Amino acid sequence: MPANIDLLPSTNTVEPASSTEIAAQLLECYEQSMAVYPVGGQTALDYGLPASTVGIAVSTKGIDQVIDFPVRDLTITVEAGITMQRLTGLLDAEGLMLPLDVPQAAQATLGGVIATNTNGPRRFGLGTVRDYVIGIEAVDGKGRLFHGGGRVVKNVAGYDFCKLLTGSVGTLGVITAVTVKVKPISEQTTTVVAVVPNGDSGEAAIASMLVSEATPVAVQWLQGECWQQLCGGGSQAAGQSILAIQLAGTKVEVDWSQATVLRELKTAGLTNGSILDPTQQQALWSAVCEFPANDAELVIQVQTVSSGVVEIIAKCCELNSDCVIQAAAGNGVVTVAFEQLPTGGISSALIAELAPLAARFHGNVVTLKNPQAVEVTAGSMWGRLSAPLSIMQQVKEQFDPRGILNPGRFIFK
Repeated sequence: MPANIDLLPSTNTVEPASSTEIAAQLLECYEQSMAVYPVGGQTALDYGLPASTVGIAVSTKGIDQVIDFPVRDLTITVEAGITMQRLTGLLDAEGLMLPLDVPQAAQATLGGVIATNTNGPRRFGLGTVRDYVIGIEAVDGKGRLFHGGGRVVKNVAGYDFCKLLTGSVGTLGVITAVTVKVKPISEQTTTVVAVVPNGDSGEAAIASMLVSEATPVAVQWLQGECWQQLCGGGSQAAGQSILAIQLAGTKVEVDWSQATVLRELKTAGLTNGSILDPTQQQALWSAVCEFPANDAELVIQVQTVSSGVVEIIAKCCELNSDCVIQAAAGNGVVTVAFEQLPTGGISSALIAELAPLAARFHGNVVTLKNPQAVEVTAGSMWGRLSAPLSIMQQVKEQFDPRGILNPGRFIFK
C-alpha cells in the first residue's frame, strides 16, 4: 500500500495544474525559506530519512497529461504526474513498452520513479531508468523552470539534467515533464526456472548467463517459500533457491534461447530446469516487481556485482534465516525482506556485517523500507557514499541554495 502522506511534516498539500504553477509555488517557498516535499503517487514516502522540518507538500497529481507521442520515433513526452499504469496502457495500445517494471504501478508516477531511480527485473537485458530518460523538465529550489535533453542541444549549466535528477529523491528539483524512449513489445516471452542445489552451482549459472548467447532480459535469484510456490516447485525445491531466467523476442529466437539456457544451466549444475506456463510466468514476474513494496519490518537493497550475489545472500540468511530474497543476479542487486528485524539490531546487521561485505565487492547497502523507523541513521539508510559529499553538496547548492527541497531526507546537510 502507498505510504501515508502523514509521514511528512507538511501543514498543507497543494496540487498545481501546470509546471508554471509549480514554479510560482516554489518561488514563494524559496522567498519564505519554507520546506517543500514533492509527492507523486505516495508510494515511496518512507524511502529516505524521516523528515522533521515543517513545510508544505507539492503534489504532481495535477500534471499528468501526454504532451507529445510521435509513435514512429519511439519516444513519448508526458507530464511527470502520470501513473505508470496509465503510461503502460497508452504504450501497450501502440505495441510499445517502457520496461521499468515498478511496484504499485497504479499509484506510482513516472516522476517519482525517476526521482527514486526505481528499476525492475528486466534491467539486466533492457536497461535502467537512466537509459530511457532522454529529456526532462523540472523546477529548482529557487522556483526556476529548467530543461535538459530532448530537443535541447546543450543546457547552459553544463549538467546532464536527465542523469543528475535520476535518483536525486526530489532534493534538486521537482520533476514536471519527461521524455522517454520506448521499445516495441516482444512477440513472445518465456521463463526458464531451475532449483539451485548449492552456492557454487549458483555462481556458475549466474556467470554463464552474463555471457550467454541467449541474451536473457532478466536473471533473477529467488529465495523463500513464496517463490518456490510461484515457480511450481514441490518438495524438491524446499529450502533451496531458484534461478528464474526471462527470455524475449520472436518465437524462433525464444525457442532457440530457451534450449540454449536449459543447456547452459545444466552445464553449471542446475539439472532440473523447466518452463513456466503463461499463467505461472505472469504471476511470478508480477510478484518479483511488487516485492520491494512489501510490508516487511525491514526491506534493504544490497548493490554489488554479480560475482558477489551468492555470498551476500548467504550472509543475509545468516542474519535471519527466514528472510525472503529476490536478486537481480545479473546486475548484482539483492533485495531482502526481513519479516522480523535482524537479531542484534539494524545497525549491527547493516553497518557492522553487511556493509563491509558489500564493500569488498565495491557495493553498498541501502534501506528501502523501515516502517517503524527503528535505528534510522544516515549510515543505515544510505550506506557509504559513492562520491565525495563535498562535491554533491556543491551541486545541491546550485539547485537549492536554501535547502528547501526535501530537507533532511537525503544525504545533504
